[in-house]
Order: sequence, then C-alpha cells, then structure tokens
Amino acid sequence: MNFKSGEDLIKIRNHIGISQSGLAELSNIKQAKISSYELGKNLLNKNEFERILFVLNNNELLNKVKDRKKRYQFSEKRDGIINTERRRKYKVSDRNREFLSELNNLWESHLNDEKNINTLSLFSGCGGFSLGSSAAGFNILGNIEISNDAQRIYSLNFKSEFLGSDISKVSEHKLKELRKSLPKIQVIIGGPPCQGFSLTGKRDKEDKRNYLFKDYLRFVAMFSPKIAVMENVDKLLSMKNKEGQLVIFKIEEEFKKIGYKIQYKKFNTSDFGVPQNRFRVIFVAVRDDIDKEPSFPSKMYEEPNNQLNLRNVKEKFNFADAVSDLPFLESGENSNFHLHKTVDHPQHVIDWLWNVPEGKSAHDNESEDMRPPSGYNTTYKRQYWMKPASTVQTTFGMISGSNNVHPIATRSLTIREAARIQSFPDEFIFKGTKSGIRKSIGNAVPPLFAMYLMSYLRDEFF
Repeated sequence: MNFKSGEDLIKIRNHIGISQSGLAELSNIKQAKISSYELGKNLLNKNEFERILFVLNNNELLNKVKDRKKRYQFSEKRDGIINTERRRKYKVSDRNREFLSELNNLWESHLNDEKNINTLSLFSGCGGFSLGSSAAGFNILGNIEISNDAQRIYSLNFKSEFLGSDISKVSEHKLKELRKSLPKIQVIIGGPPCQGFSLTGKRDKEDKRNYLFKDYLRFVAMFSPKIAVMENVDKLLSMKNKEGQLVIFKIEEEFKKIGYKIQYKKFNTSDFGVPQNRFRVIFVAVRDDIDKEPSFPSKMYEEPNNQLNLRNVKEKFNFADAVSDLPFLESGENSNFHLHKTVDHPQHVIDWLWNVPEGKSAHDNESEDMRPPSGYNTTYKRQYWMKPASTVQTTFGMISGSNNVHPIATRSLTIREAARIQSFPDEFIFKGTKSGIRKSIGNAVPPLFAMYLMSYLRDEFF
C-alpha cells in the first residue's frame, strides 16, 4: 500500500483497521505528527514516510494492534455499551436541585416588574451583571455594549433601551440629551473590558481598553448616581499604567475628582453561590453628599468542613451541583437538552485524555507519546466533579484550553454546562453563533454573584 496525502493515509488506516495511535506506536512517530499530517497541517520527512509505509505493508506488525480494543471501547457513541464506572460516578448530586432552585428564584425575581431603582448598565456584555441586578430589584433602563453577539443576546432578555455600542463615541451632547430624556438614574453598573488588565494575554500598558474606565466615569459624572459599581479581573490590582502607577490608584483618584468615595475588594464568586472559582475585583463608589461609606457583603458560602465556619453559612456548590442533571455525553454526542451538545474532538486527543484522572492533565501521562507536544500543565486538564469548577473562559469549548476538560467525560464543556456554571438560568436566551455565545458567556459577570452583591447594596443605600 502507498499513500500520497493525509487523506490517503486516513483511508488506508480505516481500510486495514489500524488506529492513529496504533500506527504511531508501530512506526515510532509521535501521534500528534501523524494527526497533523492527516489534517494537512504539515509534511512527513522521508524517514517518517518510509517508516509508515513499512508498517502499512507489514501484516505481522499490523496484527499486533489491529485487534486491540480501544481504551474508549465502552463509550456509548461507539459501541452502545454503557461505561458503568463512569456512569455510576455521573449521578445527580445531592444539591443539584437546591442549586437549580437558586437559579429559578433568580429568574423569577428578574421577571418581577416592581422595580424602582433606576440603573444604567455600561459594558453590558450579554447581561450577567444586569440579570443579577434586576433580580435584586434594580430597574435597568439603558445599556451600552460594543459586541454585536453580546448585544443580540442582551436584547432578547431585557427591555432595556440600547444607548449605543462604542461608549467612547458617546459625545457630551448625547450624554446631556440622555440625562434629560431618562428618569433620574440612581445607580450605574458595568465592567470595562478586562483584556488590557488580564494576565491571560499580554498585559499591554498602551492598550486603549485599559482606559475605558474613564468613559465609565463620564457617565457617572453626567448622571451623578447615588452609587456606581464597577467590576474587573482581580489581576487589575497589580496592573500599572505607563507612568508606573498602579491602575487602582488612578481609578480611585478619578472617582474622587468627580465627587465620589470609593473602595474596592477582591471576591471569589464561589463564596456567593456560584459553582465556580472566579476571582474578580469590585469597586463601589458612593456620592460624597451621602453620609455612608462604601461597603461590601460578607461571603455566604464556605468550603466543606471548614472549622472556622462560625456563621453557619452554606457549603459551596460544586461542578456536579451545577450540571449533574444534564444527560451524560461523550465527545461528538448530542442531547435533546437545549445547547447541551459536545464538540467532536480528534481521536488522538481522546487517547491522551481517556485515562487522565480528575485534576490532572494529559501532560502528566507517564508515557511521553501520550503527552501533548505543546502547552502547559493547566492545558488538556480535567476539572473536579465534587469541587467548584474552574473559571469559565471564552475558550471553554476547546479541550486544549486551560482546565477545560470535563471531570468524567472526555471532552470540553458544552454551552449549557458553561452557562450553568456561570449561574445563568436555563430560561435565559442564548442565540447566535456558537463562538459568539461562548465568548459572551465566558466574559459575563455570574448573575448569582451580581444578585447577592446588588441585594446588599440595595439594603445599604436604598
């Protein structure tokens, strides 16, 4: 047998019944290299080509692996046989119903029209901050969001007036018109884009997005709300501007210039009922004429068996609590549950991850051939089933991303799972491209955290 392209090699492998991993083993070529060749991403050198050709024409060698059962043979997708061990572990958690009840209460509170604290939402995203604020009794009158995907989702879930896309292009004249046309605004909320502050990518001091908080301040100065609440990534606390000054000090300075007292605090959203460790910094600014200092709520959920739990707070929700009622799915499978459909991952990646335990990465595999050729020990990594999920990022559909592998199934997270972990109720409408929805969910403020935060501020200041 001979082959001239990656497509030819795939056809030959399928015809003679040898897997990609089996061919890699017999030819002593990394599976990732064979996969890349088959996908047309690179070429084989002469030695590699000849080694593969030798294997394909050697029946004695082929027989050693052709009939070997695949490590994922018990996947329902392939053989219709239930993997009893994984199925037994994948069961509805004791607190799944409690968590879903929390989401239902949030949604029902959001639908309540009796709200009288007029609020503007800036950098609204798809509406996580707005949903939690609405559930806490805040009336979201207007919003601004530059992403078409996020704004489309927002408009499907809120009656709020769309005030514009690019906040930096809202003129002073337009601001004055809005102040006249809108009822008295008592609260402004929002989270300027975090890309300039985040450690996920390059922290560019010249990134214009680092200074979008000044446009947020323009709105605060014009509408003079009682309080303003701003959210961002926790790494903002260590970010410096091009003058070498901590950005947080600059934010404080700018708020004080327009007549506001301001405080900030770092939060983990899992302390407030969100089944996810997601660290964020919250700024609360209070107008100077109000005889009250900015303050923050105490955590409402603790780690299990915390000996210091003297306030009798609840135990944190975990990954299983969020999603264990959803159908069990392996790579490439679908369900009747809306947006609960998996990505069909490459076979060699499934091989790498099939036997990887919770909390471990494919990079930890003993065999070098079963380790990804690139990445870090946080990539190709399984989460924990009975612990709060890792931070939901915009790339949660990529199995190669950071902490994106399901704790039990061998795949990345579905859109529905990510939305649940972010504490979006199932009734919240997500429509658009999959990439647009994923990005919107990954960038969102968890609504449950927002509800508890804003409920506290409501009781303190209104």
